[in-house]
Amino acid sequence: MAHYHTVVNDKYLWHYLSPKYKKEMVGTSGLLRFPEVVSLFHEFGHVVQHICNRASFARFSGLRVDPDFVEIPALVLENWCYESFSLKLISGFHQDITKPISDEMCKSLKRWRNSFSMLKLKQEILYCLFDQIIHSTDNVDIVELFKHLHPKVMLGLPMLEGTNPASCFPRSAIGFEAACYSRIWSEVFATDIFASKFCDDLVNHHVGMQFRNKVLAMGGAKDPIEILSDFLGREPSINAFIDSKTKYSQ
Repeated sequence: MAHYHTVVNDKYLWHYLSPKYKKEMVGTSGLLRFPEVVSLFHEFGHVVQHICNRASFARFSGLRVDPDFVEIPALVLENWCYESFSLKLISGFHQDITKPISDEMCKSLKRWRNSFSMLKLKQEILYCLFDQIIHSTDNVDIVELFKHLHPKVMLGLPMLEGTNPASCFPRSAIGFEAACYSRIWSEVFATDIFASKFCDDLVNHHVGMQFRNKVLAMGGAKDPIEILSDFLGREPSINAFIDSKTKYSQ
C-alpha cells in the first residue's frame, strides 16, 4: 500500500509518497505485486495533481476540489497499469526482470479488472445508500441497517452472519460525509478522459500537456464540468464507463 503526504513550511511545499511494501528476503522476491503497482500509480496521481496545480489561491489548490473531481487524476493514471504497452515497460519476470510479462497475461489482467463489475458497482451503491442514511438519521444501528440494505441491493445476497462490514468502511466517517457517491462519479469522468484522449496513444505528449494545463492546473478554481468540457471538447459522458464494465465482463 502507498500513501501520499503534504508538508508545508515557511518557504517550501513538499508532496511525497510513503509506500509500505515487503522487503526482499531470502527465498522471497522483493518485486511489487500487481495491486501494489496499481496503488502506487493511484497515489502518484494525487502527487502529480498537487505538483501541477496552478490555482492562484490555496483554497483551490491540490485536492481542494469538488468531491466528484478529487479522484480523477489518480484514477486516470491507474489505466496505464492495464495496457499492454505500459505493462511491458514496467514489468519483469521475477527470475529474469529483463523479460516482460506476456501478451496473454496483459489481457488477463484487463479482464480481471472488470470481472464481476456490475456486482462491484452494486456494492459501491450499497455503501452510498448506507452513507446517506447514517448522515441523515439519528440513532442508527449501523449493523442492522447494513443487514437490511445488503440483500435489497446485492441481488438478494444476505450479509454474512457474525460480521460488521460497516466497521471497515472509513469513507462513511472520514472526509466523505454523505458524499461517498462522488467516488463513482470520479470513476465515470476518469474513464471518459482515458477512453477519449489517452487510450489510442498512451505517450502522446500533446494530450498530456493539455491534461496538465486544462485539468490539473485549474484545481478547484473552476467548475469541474466546465474544466472537463474544455479538455474533452464536449460535456462528459457516462458511455465510456458503461462500455468498460461490459466489454470484458461477458
